[in-house]
Amino acid sequence: MPTQPEAPRDPDVLDVEPSQAEIERWAALERERREAWLRGPSEAQKAAWAERERMRRSAEMGRVSLRLPTPSGDTLRLAQYAVREAQLAAEGALSLLFRLSVRDVVDQLVQAGREWEDEYTNRPVRRRRIALEAEVPEPSSRTAEAAKSSAGRSTGVSSPAN
Repeated sequence: MPTQPEAPRDPDVLDVEPSQAEIERWAALERERREAWLRGPSEAQKAAWAERERMRRSAEMGRVSLRLPTPSGDTLRLAQYAVREAQLAAEGALSLLFRLSVRDVVDQLVQAGREWEDEYTNRPVRRRRIALEAEVPEPSSRTAEAAKSSAGRSTGVSSPAN
């Protein structure tokens, strides 16, 4: 293959084409990769594949066989503690359900709501007594006369007492 003479290179221009050495290095790596593929998997790769395939097939049949690491003594103690706490919580919930009536539950919920309001709201309770119609006091005669005289002055009409 005839090669063309190279033109003088400008140092500011980047050469994006790979060199002949880079091409030969890549070709050698690719040849090695293809030869390894033709040889097939190694014994370790075969064993790993067989294990994965065994797990996949057993999962398809409904048998799941997980191989978990053996837990330490501390891990076992914590697991037993958590299981015991969960069991006690479930038993306590059932005990409460069997002992309480609906009325007791509603009463406890209302009481808890009142306690929550007392604890978490800062607004003072505003209670204002609203008088019934029978309790409304009649205006005194003195107050009525004062109201009439002030009304007469504002309209310009004089009252007969003046």
